[in-house]
Amino acid sequence: MAPQRIAVIGGVAAGPAAAAQAKRTDPDADVVLFEQGEFISYGACEMPYYIADEYQDAGTLLVLTPEEFEKTRHATVRLRHQVLAIHPKRDRIDIKDVTTGVVREERFDKIILAVGARPRMPEIEGVEALNIFPLRRLDDAIAIKAFLENHPVQHAVVMGGGYIGVEMAESLRERGVRVTILEPFGGLLNKYLDPEMQPFVHEEVAAHGVHIRKEKAEQVEQDADGLVRAVKTDKGEKIGCQLVIVAMGLVPNTDLAKAAGIHIGETGALAVDDQMRTNLPSVWACGDCVEVERVIDRKQVYLPLSPVAYRSGHVAGQNAARRGRGTAARFPGVCMASAVQVFGLEVAAVGLRLEEARKAGFDAVAVQIKGWSRVKIYPGSKPIHIRYVVERKSGRLLGAELIGQEGAALRADVLVPCIREGWTVDAIKDLDLIYAPPLAPSIDPLLRAAHAATKKVGRKG
Repeated sequence: MAPQRIAVIGGVAAGPAAAAQAKRTDPDADVVLFEQGEFISYGACEMPYYIADEYQDAGTLLVLTPEEFEKTRHATVRLRHQVLAIHPKRDRIDIKDVTTGVVREERFDKIILAVGARPRMPEIEGVEALNIFPLRRLDDAIAIKAFLENHPVQHAVVMGGGYIGVEMAESLRERGVRVTILEPFGGLLNKYLDPEMQPFVHEEVAAHGVHIRKEKAEQVEQDADGLVRAVKTDKGEKIGCQLVIVAMGLVPNTDLAKAAGIHIGETGALAVDDQMRTNLPSVWACGDCVEVERVIDRKQVYLPLSPVAYRSGHVAGQNAARRGRGTAARFPGVCMASAVQVFGLEVAAVGLRLEEARKAGFDAVAVQIKGWSRVKIYPGSKPIHIRYVVERKSGRLLGAELIGQEGAALRADVLVPCIREGWTVDAIKDLDLIYAPPLAPSIDPLLRAAHAATKKVGRKG
């Protein structure tokens, strides 16, 4: 049997994971990873901290260079190569060498799309200003840091109050820059937190000198050099600034797939089955360009997070390379778990918010408590605020939000398997959790919240 050729299109997390797993599954396969940029594998979530100077050298963020990847994963890497078109009926792809501009056609038996997503940019006048930056790729982080090091920046505007927005606000404050966040659609982290939990984040951000405006940018004023000098908002305000960061979310890259006849899902991302296969028999997809199943209600969602990209890449790589041998790998769905550091706070969310749960058809209620990270009287103990979202009839835990100065994020991790397996709060309250005064109180906040929730839903507690 002739060796099969497998093209992996895209780098960062999903692409390298898929290429490496494909080569492990079929060591004889000719696996080629195409990346149109300069880097194939780096820590994207570390980029705000690189901008804050926690890391001095961008090279620190590199997970694998192309040379290391080829040596250790035994797949071929082609940097600065853009795939222009897929011809699935002929098993061909059109490839452009970005450096030379030469376009050629190559044959591949299997194709794995890991083309990721692009930043959602505002459609406003002046957005092409030279000092307006998204933060999506390592090139963006390098450009932002270079601008900060070579230009006087007193004030920056951040468009968007999600994870990247608040992380960049903190990074810029670390560099002594005044910051204004524009978040027109509600409170900070509104996609992750219920309104009852958002004030803790607002207070922390404001305490560190960040201004929050519930306004939308409508126009950017530029100076004679093409640099932004002010942002005009829908409330008639003009905010003078020397830097703008766009953190308004992501749009999955689907143009290449659409042109090849690949189906798009309800979320706007590529539709795949649990083997990460598209509707075309020789094409798989993974990472930030696909939608995945939410385990709580089996709904398809778009969740562009690095762990999801990595896991889905492994599944796509194995199934693309297996040639029908053995058991197919399956993607088990997502619980939706994420966390962010907001200055001195850990902010974590798992599962569904109350509004999300009700939109999904659950008769859901919420309960919120204040606990302590350690024994309350132990030096250094910090408050933790926990909010559970629970199905009223069954007592099933549907989601949780945790905010505190310590111990919030890792406690949220404890709840992920509970939500995935459909545990009730009645079962969670009887978990054997650690009690050690310097580490955790005798009744952990997770258990206290579960006790409160059992009473809320009318079950014995």
